[in-house]
Amino acid sequence: MLRTSIDQGPAPTVYLAGEMDLDCADTLREAVTTAAAGAQTVVLDFAGVEFIDSSGTGIFVRLCLDMGSQGTPLIARNLSPAVGGVFDMLRVRELVGDAVFPD
Repeated sequence: MLRTSIDQGPAPTVYLAGEMDLDCADTLREAVTTAAAGAQTVVLDFAGVEFIDSSGTGIFVRLCLDMGSQGTPLIARNLSPAVGGVFDMLRVRELVGDAVFPD
């Protein structure tokens, strides 16, 4: 189960914790949509993500593409080794672009 919390500000941050899988789609989309209201960019902090699978990765990719096309790009930070490994294996950077991963 994915848990989210939002720190609003000029660049709102959505803190993610738990598991990112198929069941997290609505939770993640709702948190990002809430954070994006009036924002120029939204940061997703993955420090608390303990597990991610291909479904969770697909949801992240879709959100990046959707939000970018709406003019509110997503930034991903604090990828754990597990998340980074899955993103590398699935070539997420090639799908969403290097700008999503400024670190």
